Amino acid sequence: MVGEDAPTLAEIIQLTRSELTVSQDDDEILECGRPALVILERNPAMCVQLAYQKLHDVPYREVKTCWRRLYTDAVLWKVLRELEQRAEREEEMEMDKEGEWITETVKGLDMALILTGAPQREDLVELWFSALQHHIAKREEAVDQRSAKRRKVELPDHRAAKSSMSTSFPSTMASPLMLHSPIPRLTNLSLSAFQTRISNAETEIPIIIRGAIDHWPALDERPWSRVDYLMERTLGGRRLVPVEIGRSYTDQGWGQKILSFGEFMDEYMFRDADLEPVRSVTSKGNEATTTTTTTNSSPDTPKTGYLAQHDLFAQIPSLRSDITIPDYCYSTPPPTTHSHIKPVPKLEDPLLNAWFGPANTISPLHTDPYHNILSQVVGHKYVRLYPPSQTASLHPRGVDDMGVDMSNTSTIDLEDFFDAFPERSPWRKGDGIGNGDGDGNVNAEEEKRRTAAAAWQDKYPEDFQDAEFVEGVVGPGDCLYIPVGWWHYVASLTPSFSVSFWF
Repeated sequence: MVGEDAPTLAEIIQLTRSELTVSQDDDEILECGRPALVILERNPAMCVQLAYQKLHDVPYREVKTCWRRLYTDAVLWKVLRELEQRAEREEEMEMDKEGEWITETVKGLDMALILTGAPQREDLVELWFSALQHHIAKREEAVDQRSAKRRKVELPDHRAAKSSMSTSFPSTMASPLMLHSPIPRLTNLSLSAFQTRISNAETEIPIIIRGAIDHWPALDERPWSRVDYLMERTLGGRRLVPVEIGRSYTDQGWGQKILSFGEFMDEYMFRDADLEPVRSVTSKGNEATTTTTTTNSSPDTPKTGYLAQHDLFAQIPSLRSDITIPDYCYSTPPPTTHSHIKPVPKLEDPLLNAWFGPANTISPLHTDPYHNILSQVVGHKYVRLYPPSQTASLHPRGVDDMGVDMSNTSTIDLEDFFDAFPERSPWRKGDGIGNGDGDGNVNAEEEKRRTAAAAWQDKYPEDFQDAEFVEGVVGPGDCLYIPVGWWHYVASLTPSFSVSFWF
């Protein structure tokens, strides 16, 4: 699936050298000073180290563009030199070494994108990725033609990850959820009808819309549910992605790290573990569905990894072509009157973010600064939302110890609430809750619930228990409209891939 217009490696060498040697009088890289620019071509590795230090000396928003430019150009000089040297000794190189070189090249270019945004070099970096993908495809085709030999043009670090991965993500639905106050569902809602709804305070509420994104290639001819397609789009899993590690960003021990897409898939999306239901549930009234998947109950179980709120589509434009912006994002929402929402600048274009992870990822109760269309591509998610009128009962956080304003996040942990009051949870623990053994003795499940309830009452105010909410499950092809100011908790029921559109 490589475009016919992808440059060859010889062409990318020529183009990159031309771009790097043409100077512009107004280029902000000149602010780095003559000493740095003198060694840029001769010793790009040293310039990478210098720029990296400058990127981390001050908060990111205060980093001067010149240092982001220096880091990017130094990486380009570095990968260019390596490619030129390889071209000179091509016949001597074994194909397994080929994979190592491609992996290191992708790593360098992706770090430039993730750390700096590659100012003034975005198109050039994307051409590098196109050239590499074209090169990989041609090499693999040549290997296929040479027959039964094992392919060696693949990520060495993969450790046979491809063979251990399923062809698609598991989405077996085990049992229905019991929804106490379901989100309204509409089908094929027109833009004008959507505009009318959000212009009226009484109907400016969350809704799940069916049929709005059925035309997306990501749902059909280029399905994101297929592992091999995602691996191809990420250069055999070599592309780097930022991954959140831990249950929730509000937990101690939560952190982030940069992994190759293949490592993320191998370590978190297809982790070897016994399969068991996320929760045991029963049905009543309005039903949604949950799944069978791995749990994190054992202290030895690795933490959850989540590719969350990342602009993956700017980094990998080929995935961006698999989706389109929902028409609803071009509506005109009324100005917000909610006091807990801080003023934000009007967006010229919708902000897109990817949310990709295994079952059991959660986003704690929080608000977004803009209206949101959450579009589900792969798997299912449970969402519970509380209206702005309930803000006081949700007890927003304040400024944390690091000086970060966390007022858009609630102090309430819904996981604790569900454990303490299972009758208010969509996940019912089974018929045995509240029952004894027939002799007046409390069973283990009931004892556990009482302990959780006591812990909840010691930790949280009572007013949250009666807060109004709506809830629902979104599946492939669903769009959930989340009005600005609405608090929402999101839990993945299966491996899941979503796209959020802020507008």
